[in-house]
Amino acid sequence: MERIENKVIVWSIDDFNTLGLMRELGQSDLDLVFLIKGHAGFAAKSKFCKHYIETDSIEHGYRYLLEKYKEESCRPIIITSSDEIITYIDQHRAELEQYFLLPGSTRQGNIEKYIDKNEMTVLAEKIGILCPRSRELRKGMPVDGISYPCLIKPSHQKPGHYNEFKFKICKNEAALRRTLHFVRPDSVFILQEFIPKKLDLLVYGSRMWDGNTVIAGAFVRDRWADSGSSSHGYLSEEIPACADLSKIEEFLERIEYYGLFSVEYGLHDGNAYFFEINLRNDGTSHYFYQAGANLPLAYVYSSAGLDYSQIPTKVVGKRWFVDELYDVENVLLGKISRKKWKQDMGEASVFKYQDKDDNEPYKMVKKGQVRQILQDIILKRFRIYIVFVLERFGLRK
Repeated sequence: MERIENKVIVWSIDDFNTLGLMRELGQSDLDLVFLIKGHAGFAAKSKFCKHYIETDSIEHGYRYLLEKYKEESCRPIIITSSDEIITYIDQHRAELEQYFLLPGSTRQGNIEKYIDKNEMTVLAEKIGILCPRSRELRKGMPVDGISYPCLIKPSHQKPGHYNEFKFKICKNEAALRRTLHFVRPDSVFILQEFIPKKLDLLVYGSRMWDGNTVIAGAFVRDRWADSGSSSHGYLSEEIPACADLSKIEEFLERIEYYGLFSVEYGLHDGNAYFFEINLRNDGTSHYFYQAGANLPLAYVYSSAGLDYSQIPTKVVGKRWFVDELYDVENVLLGKISRKKWKQDMGEASVFKYQDKDDNEPYKMVKKGQVRQILQDIILKRFRIYIVFVLERFGLRK
């Protein structure tokens, strides 16, 4: 394959998503740079991470990019796995695209608009994608006419603040009012009909610069850790027919988006209910990579204007996944038996952290496993109150 002359810059926080990108991109002959928002962690420990820079804010990273890479003969290619950073890129697209090849919408402002769950749901409904009944909700707004149980989620990540929760299921009006009591007045939420799904579906793909939308496959999930991340499921080349791929393509075309993405659905009664679209690399990308598909590398080749047809972009067969460190939370909380957990561990061939050829990140995360499990359990139950106290004392993100 032809060598890419452009530098490739992964601009994100150090987490399992970027660990995946290091492995997906680092094994190729790329000039790979990891620009970290915050401090280096386990992703920077990957043997495929040859060069990283720590920055204390997105603004610091932006200044570094413009100071360091303005004179490159080939514009560096940027990839991110962060909602905050892809939004910042969108806001500063006019300046950045003079010097870099960027993911996102070619129409500045579209990412900032459609990363909002209320806006993306409105567009999805217009296109004809099945969505739960939804409405925007803020503190102080009327809560009449709501069917219970209902689901409430932050509509987007507000810069400089922690989200009060990932989602909340409210069984009645009293529970909803209690939740709204502890949120910031400027926080915006999406309130949705509760879908009693047993499975989640994630479709992972990339819209390439030739206009082709490539779908790697499906990730069907049946368990989650208390952090909110999926902890068990399978990857398959087969995508349930209820998830209309033509509608995904239309969504991306409407907002003029190019880059890596994922779409999440809840599966119930033979229907796929649209939950959200992630307009950046998904944290599950390296699961698809372990199952045979390397979409980040294909996207890099597409960005450089090169042929990506020789890069594998489809899941091969069916492969079981388990979060080898944190799925055990489901045993500790009595959701599954230890026997079932051990059986699932034995069937799995796709993992969140492990890689026999790149073991240092796994060993680093393993050391903090017990602390992280306790933190996950506590935060799931008390996050809204913790964020409330932090905000009162001005301790922000």
